[in-house]
Amino acid sequence: MNENNAKGDLFIGSGVVAKGSLTAPGLIVVDGAVDGVISASAVDITGNGVVTGATTANNIRVAGQLMDTSTAHQSLLIESTGQVTGDISYGDLEIRKGGNIAGSINARPAKS
Repeated sequence: MNENNAKGDLFIGSGVVAKGSLTAPGLIVVDGAVDGVISASAVDITGNGVVTGATTANNIRVAGQLMDTSTAHQSLLIESTGQVTGDISYGDLEIRKGGNIAGSINARPAKS
């Protein structure tokens, strides 16, 4: 077990497919695939990561794919390789050159 991981964090590794509801008080990193509901303080979807379902966090970073319903209470960062589609709400939005966003997009005041 890696002692550098903070308590309350969850890592979905490459090649892992998780289905269902995932909740963590800290960070959820997706390097594999998740089909379901994600709720965390922060979500980081790597270049290999694919998430389909409802995702809710204060901060969401997408370098892979995020599909369905996404709520970033504070910030949504779409990296140059990131693709976000669906019903999207965010406090602040940053899209790096090459990143894509499509669907119902709603800016909302940041939640404190």
